[in-house]
Amino acid sequence: MAAPYTCDVRRGPDGRIVEKTETVRGRKSTWTYAYDGGGRLAEAKLDGRLICQCWYDREGRRVRDYLPATAGANYRDYQYTPDNRLMRAGGGQYSHDERGFRSIWSDKGVYTLYEYSPDYRLLKAEEEDRDKAFTFAHDEDGQRVAKYRNGQLVEAYQWLDFVRLAAFYDGRHQYEFAYRDGERTPFAMRRDDGTVAGLFYDQVGSLRVVADVDDNVIKEVLYDPFGGIIEDTNPDLRLPIGFAGGLHDRDLGFARFGWRDYDVRTGRWTAPDPLGDKGGDLDWYGYCLDDPVNGVDPMGLEGGFRFGKRELDMPGGKLLRGFGPAQAATALGMLNPATFPLARQMMKGAKRLDDKNNVELVHEQGFYEDGTGDNIGLGQDGKMDGEDINRYKLEDKVYDDKRMRRAETSTPLGKYNACGIGGEKNNCQDYADRLRDRYELLNRGDKMR
Repeated sequence: MAAPYTCDVRRGPDGRIVEKTETVRGRKSTWTYAYDGGGRLAEAKLDGRLICQCWYDREGRRVRDYLPATAGANYRDYQYTPDNRLMRAGGGQYSHDERGFRSIWSDKGVYTLYEYSPDYRLLKAEEEDRDKAFTFAHDEDGQRVAKYRNGQLVEAYQWLDFVRLAAFYDGRHQYEFAYRDGERTPFAMRRDDGTVAGLFYDQVGSLRVVADVDDNVIKEVLYDPFGGIIEDTNPDLRLPIGFAGGLHDRDLGFARFGWRDYDVRTGRWTAPDPLGDKGGDLDWYGYCLDDPVNGVDPMGLEGGFRFGKRELDMPGGKLLRGFGPAQAATALGMLNPATFPLARQMMKGAKRLDDKNNVELVHEQGFYEDGTGDNIGLGQDGKMDGEDINRYKLEDKVYDDKRMRRAETSTPLGKYNACGIGGEKNNCQDYADRLRDRYELLNRGDKMR
């Protein structure tokens, strides 16, 4: 029996998706995509039907769009403040508070007022003069745990971590979610009435299909590229996982990703990027550099290329050659920092020295965030490009993807040598530093042009 849902993509020379074929219940449909010179989505068609057209200004901000399936049959023009706050999109007008958080949206005479806390939590959304107010409760970590409409509980949430939902209450039923290792979206759910279903996603993690245990499709959601819902075949089955795997709020038209709310109507965040310029986009409200077909931002922190580190794989204690005695001793249990205070002190100093000398007991890898899934590093067998980002702790610094690709192209891998025995030392951390150095050289050159 065929799977309830499949998704296959074809990429162009630059790695971006130019065609996507989805199959639901054996029925195929084909998306085609076109991009402008900056890699921003310019056009999307579904089986030849125009779904999305977008135009951008010199700063990369959307200035006009046409989304007939979700935003109406008219073109919408956009206006911004000098600091990139959205003022107008079609007939909708927007205001922001002194911190840059959206405070008012007016559309066709209806005013919606928003209240945010300084730490990016949405506290309240209220339609003025319509007796319709949504308020939100949060846990000590700032994650949303409950949603109320006019004081009545309508949704509740339990979390595994900052982005993964463990359980959900929709006002009538409790849902539990199951995850595979390393995945940020659940593959199955169980409802308190015994219903069990599988969950299926597209290339960016948008929930597309829900199927029962017999693989019958019980819900299908079709989105435009920026997350607007074109069709939902079973809206009564209110699952909170929506566009790009975010926490979907159908009442507000938002998807919550980590730190921020994303407005699917405009393709923009409602608050500035907490990382500021380090986020990799000069437009602090822009979503994934206006490429929602290839990019995802599950934390609400716009990004680019980042380096990360993970523990080394040590099958059978095989791995320790090439590292200093302090690290090897600790890895083998000869020194236990939890038991011996002197050992703990030694290890802190050794770790700082190891980091400086590039002999930490970790593997370092670089990850592109331009939607390709590409990554780069050096291993014993040469180039490593198949690593799972979920295994890594990423550093805060963000690099421009395109410039880092230039750095990668012009930086030789060299022959691997963990610690310099019998030749020049050249391990994964040395290679990462050479990439950084080459990137900075290219960056200085670009600024001088």
